[in-house]
Amino acid sequence: MNNQAFKMTLLITQMIIAVITDVYCYKVKNLMIITFLVIETIFYAISIGENSFLVGLLGLAAPFILLFPLYTFKMLGAGDIKLFCSIGFLLGIKDVLYSIAYSYLFGFLIAVIIMIIRDNFITRLKNLLIYLKSCILSMCILPYGGLDVRSDGRMHFTIPIAMGTIAVMIF
Repeated sequence: MNNQAFKMTLLITQMIIAVITDVYCYKVKNLMIITFLVIETIFYAISIGENSFLVGLLGLAAPFILLFPLYTFKMLGAGDIKLFCSIGFLLGIKDVLYSIAYSYLFGFLIAVIIMIIRDNFITRLKNLLIYLKSCILSMCILPYGGLDVRSDGRMHFTIPIAMGTIAVMIF
């Protein structure tokens, strides 16, 4: 198996495990992330070389730096950020940024479909506008949400992450 095929197999395996654990446990397990980071490090050490390892480290750091503010305001889970970091370590900075962009695009589309099916699109849009108005009036970014994960209808973001990462691999 060549390097590219191994990377793709590793990414797809990681996406499948992340989606399954998120759907059943409502979280991305640290043990899974650590395991894949160790495998990715060994992969770099054996097959690619030092320069690519540094590119991988930049790919690992970029999602953390870019997405940590979303975690701070409870707009994104820590497991999702760690998953993006692991993806970035393998794909590099350019492709992980594309993966993040595609993931948010797929997440938006899924959210709209869910709201249309549940017939609460207008209500959710009004809630978003009230939230934005509160942020503007208070002149600070307030946490969005605060509801129980299992009952408020939030989607498992690992699904759009997997879709976005696969889109990057295809294109």
